Amino acid sequence: MAKVLSLDARQLRAIGAGTLVYSALLLTEGIGLLLRRRWAEYFTVIVTASFIPIEVYELTRRLTGARLVLLGVNVAVVWYLIVVLRRPRPKKRVRS
Repeated sequence: MAKVLSLDARQLRAIGAGTLVYSALLLTEGIGLLLRRRWAEYFTVIVTASFIPIEVYELTRRLTGARLVLLGVNVAVVWYLIVVLRRPRPKKRVRS
């Protein structure tokens, strides 16, 4: 709590801007997936994979079992998303 209360106005604006950008990314991803757009599926893989370098960095700072498991889960999720993304899509039925 002391760290949060010690933030100055510039730091709070930076945190607010980062939060706004991140929420816009998630909103874009969510709407794209809801509309079943192919670009949103790629976007999901990219966003999910973007956390891997951060997790590797955190592991180099302090190696813990929890961080190692979290990295493994994230890699497994990215792998699964790529496998699903590479599957052929079913043909759309034309209604008559």
